[in-house]
Amino acid sequence: MKNALLCLLTGTILSSCASKTLISAPDSGTLGIILPSEQVAEHKWGKVTFPAGHYLPEAKSETGIYYAAPERVNTEGLLRGGREHGGLFIQNGTGYQYLWIGQPGYQLQQAPSTIMGQWGVETPLLFTLKERVKIAPAGRQ
Repeated sequence: MKNALLCLLTGTILSSCASKTLISAPDSGTLGIILPSEQVAEHKWGKVTFPAGHYLPEAKSETGIYYAAPERVNTEGLLRGGREHGGLFIQNGTGYQYLWIGQPGYQLQQAPSTIMGQWGVETPLLFTLKERVKIAPAGRQ
């Protein structure tokens, strides 16, 4: 009985680890992006309002970069609609845009002190945008 429970627990832990995507801090020198004006975009579950301003790179994965909004994004239609920490995720190569919600920067700061390090960091929630928002690259500061 103890062995069966141990096997079940081990399997659950391993499967949860396998489903996580490794994220890390953005490379130094990664430029931000600019939204010249407040923009509203739709996704499958509702709408999001992105505030105007300078979006800084907060995290990266092997598939793209998470740019944090200068203020909280306003979500409508999500289970927990309201004002959320998040921003735009820009996919490498394709330039596809996603709304992301989560705390990757904070979790990456805490990761070295966790048993599983970066694998223990939860990737932000991604929502595919139905249309692209207008962005411009930020210049060097």
